[in-house]
Amino acid sequence: MEFNPLVSIIIPVYNGENFLQEAIESALSQNYSNVEVLVINDGSTDNGATEKIALSYGDKIRYFFKENGGVATALNLGIANMNGEYFSWLSHDDVYTPEKIATQVKHLESLENKHDIIFSGWTIINSTGRELNRVLPLKRYSKEKLETPLFPLLNGMVAGCSLLIHKSHFEHVGNFREDLPTTQDFDLWFRMMRGKPCRICNGTLHKTRIHQNQGSQIHSTAHISECDNLWIKMMDELSDKEKIQISGTVQDFYMDIFMFLLKYSTNEKALAHAQKHCKVSKLIIFKHRAIRLIKNKIKDWV
Repeated sequence: MEFNPLVSIIIPVYNGENFLQEAIESALSQNYSNVEVLVINDGSTDNGATEKIALSYGDKIRYFFKENGGVATALNLGIANMNGEYFSWLSHDDVYTPEKIATQVKHLESLENKHDIIFSGWTIINSTGRELNRVLPLKRYSKEKLETPLFPLLNGMVAGCSLLIHKSHFEHVGNFREDLPTTQDFDLWFRMMRGKPCRICNGTLHKTRIHQNQGSQIHSTAHISECDNLWIKMMDELSDKEKIQISGTVQDFYMDIFMFLLKYSTNEKALAHAQKHCKVSKLIIFKHRAIRLIKNKIKDWV
């Protein structure tokens, strides 16, 4: 029997006139035909500009308008109304490649467990669509490592829009937490992926856009605080057995978290929390902070 499940592509949007059309077009242009596209307008205040774009697609999409409550509330409304067996999130400022859904469904078809979460690499673009970088998990880590429960999430190899998720996962662990404005996604992935392997699908199958109007940029102070709390929660909740599975030893787990946060984040509270559990020389800390400072200065100059 042909494996051809209905996939629900859910696009939450707030004041998205600048990028929404490109996102919808990429969802409708999938070379996998059994999809539905839900656009959830989270109370946009742009004089109807976002709604006008969505309504221009008529019955090609399913459109919902709600009072503003944040991206988690919009995604949860989409989940409540989706008809598909699988959920695929598309931010209104991101873009799917035409083969995103088809490639992931084909990979899923080859697996024994059709409820496994699928993830893949992605391309980072700027506000004009210019490519800045690519995240290629299989170039960084082995397939075995990437399919170890939580390993990809804790090592920056998971982006929300790269995922294909069976609806049963929401039934098991719940939906997006609506009290987390900027980390609702990673909080949910942690709950979903704990104790379960995700399956890596080769290729870069979506483009994620970096720009100044993103929620995490606008609410940067709140975002840093939320991230600190999330990292500390993840470190505290995992058992020693889980930490050993991820990194080999408990000590190495905390060292890996510490080095990741030192290189890629500004989460000082979470960094200090990890540092308590591993011995790190002040020279290493100084070195990586200096490198990060230099990189940020270069970005400012370019």
